Amino acid sequence: MAPPHAVLLPEGAVRPRAERGGEATAPRSPFSRTQRAPAGVESIDFDLHESEQVLSEAAAPAGSRRRLAVLAARWCLVALVGLCTGLTASLIDALILKLVSVRYSALRALLHAGASPTAVILVHVFLCTGFAAVAAALVCFVEPLAAGSGIPEVKCRLNGVDLPNVVEPRTYVAKALGVLFSVAAHLPCGKEGPMIHSGAVLGALASRLGARFGPRQWNAVIEERDFIAAGAAAGVAGAFGAPLGGILFALEEGASFWSAEVLLRAFLCASVSALTLNFLLVGSSGVLSWGSLGSLGVLTFGSSLEDDNTSYRIWELPIFVAMGCVGGLLGALFNWLNTRLTLWRMRHVGPRGRRRFLEALLVTAAAAAAFFAVPLWTHSCFVPSVDSHRDCSWISCEPPGRGSGVTSAVGLFIAPGEDSIKALLHDHVAFDCGLLAGLAALYFCLACWTYGLGVPSGLFVPGLLLGSVLGRLWGQFLHDALGFSVILPGSYALIGAAASLAGTARITISLAVILVEATGNTQWSLPVLFTVLAARCVGDLFTEGIYDIHIGLKNVPLLPEAPDEDHRRLRVGDAMARQPVVLEQRVLVRHLVAVLEQTPHNGFPVVEPGTGRLLGLAQRGLLQMLLWRGSACGAFREPGAAATAPAGRVPCGAPAVGWPPLDEALRALTPADLRLELDLGPYMDGWAPAVQEGATLRRAYTLFRGLGLRHLPVVRRDGCVLGVITRKDLLLAPHGT
Repeated sequence: MAPPHAVLLPEGAVRPRAERGGEATAPRSPFSRTQRAPAGVESIDFDLHESEQVLSEAAAPAGSRRRLAVLAARWCLVALVGLCTGLTASLIDALILKLVSVRYSALRALLHAGASPTAVILVHVFLCTGFAAVAAALVCFVEPLAAGSGIPEVKCRLNGVDLPNVVEPRTYVAKALGVLFSVAAHLPCGKEGPMIHSGAVLGALASRLGARFGPRQWNAVIEERDFIAAGAAAGVAGAFGAPLGGILFALEEGASFWSAEVLLRAFLCASVSALTLNFLLVGSSGVLSWGSLGSLGVLTFGSSLEDDNTSYRIWELPIFVAMGCVGGLLGALFNWLNTRLTLWRMRHVGPRGRRRFLEALLVTAAAAAAFFAVPLWTHSCFVPSVDSHRDCSWISCEPPGRGSGVTSAVGLFIAPGEDSIKALLHDHVAFDCGLLAGLAALYFCLACWTYGLGVPSGLFVPGLLLGSVLGRLWGQFLHDALGFSVILPGSYALIGAAASLAGTARITISLAVILVEATGNTQWSLPVLFTVLAARCVGDLFTEGIYDIHIGLKNVPLLPEAPDEDHRRLRVGDAMARQPVVLEQRVLVRHLVAVLEQTPHNGFPVVEPGTGRLLGLAQRGLLQMLLWRGSACGAFREPGAAATAPAGRVPCGAPAVGWPPLDEALRALTPADLRLELDLGPYMDGWAPAVQEGATLRRAYTLFRGLGLRHLPVVRRDGCVLGVITRKDLLLAPHGT
């Protein structure tokens, strides 16, 4: 009789009874009963596949020229990723400036023609909404994963969770094109996060290029993972001109698996990206000749905060730490509000379609009207020229001759976010404190409303700008109201920017390095570092970081770096999925077909006939490849026939274009093949790690995450298979589900 709740499977595929106290135990509740992951989400196996066939091929001698050619090609591909990422960043920046210039030119023409404020606002709203419509259409009707910054999705991929289309060419096109129009629509968003996602996609495409045309060992997903990490670092380097910050960002926020070789790849990729962008931006600016290298990055903050003095006093450090604490509180509030808004969107709007498209237009219209209403109502409607790479003194909306020594600050409402940050960091004159407070409140609300909208958008610029406004406001209060004349308001804007973004995204070391590299002020590294640490510590008391929150809202089974405390007291036997479908080493082809058709599992323990002892592990993709190529490669034999010849060599390395689907593998079989037998011994992973049922769940967690596993068989002391651990079991076990 079949075990309770078991699917009746043919001979050769059995479910061993889970023996615990001499009685069979019902299987645990599946993951989908409590949490349902997005459709198509699968785990990735980063562990080395060590089958007899793979090991014999690896043992074959390779010439020194071939090894050198493989090494050179790999590093050339890494440099190519950096080059393409830098080209993407420069093209995005140039096109955004063109689109913003079109919008400003239209508004300037209306103002010079004496149009009414209502007409100017309506035209501004119309232009911004039109730009946003293009960005939203790319998300809602082309590729939903192009929405947002893409950092949570890249983080999941590097952690071992495969989200469909996250590193596909269509996503790259939708993300790169969409962010042009998102930023041009004057939404409170930035292009830095999408550039990180774009770099990651380019890294994945480069690894597949090497796998398709290069040696077969490049077909491993490990290679693709490392290229994605290098591409993400290149995206940060292209955005901020901070190669070191990019490497640290990939390490801190993305890569779950790091090594010295990955570090060197990321360094080369980030350096080439920053160099390419620097060369193109400086040459096209007209300030310097082609070949001259100046400031790096699309978003840089100048060579110094204020030219006269860049020092700080020891008694200011507690003030900076206090600002970090406030940033952590504001970040926690931002994350809490955005979580509630995202849950509402998931229930009533959906990930794509007409509702999500219309919501993007509504939010854009509201933001455009709110940002432009203030300059008109204060009668400071002078529209400046657009030049993001020159002096930013044009931010002031007061026409020449009207200034009274106090900058009105209304220009911060209508200027691009990057230029507003520069003005807050560099301008020596005081901004109107009332307008700064109003801008901070308005920007906080609109940025929270925008994050998660159906357009490509980043969080870096909104977080930095919000903190810069609050930091500048606090610095001016200390300088003017309390008489601390040694205080530099621009320096406090930098500290506020670090506190705000760290409190929201919980980025610490990489953010400190990015800001120091972007400003060129190494003496401010300690204040910035103290600030971001305080912001993260305070924020973690209330909520998770915004990226982790959105990963959790999507029910993506992401494994945190450290196990839960409950993993120390629970045993593997308490969490494992019992009665797994197992395969004997020699299985009939028709039985293997039935197993793959009747079960959705992606890993099958291979056991010894009669005893049930673990012999190895076979992945679903491997089995489909064996069915697809087995007949042509001579892997099928007559049932019961002795092995008189070596097993046929089947290309079992993970191919660049993915495993063949089951229906394609079945079409390759003939009726005569179905009665033959397949010996899994040469192809299965005969040295797959396993864990005993009495071990703590913490040990299983460490093995699972450290090796990048997808399945972890659970065995008794005698080696008999009792169950299988997956990442979903590790996540649900501490909660008793």
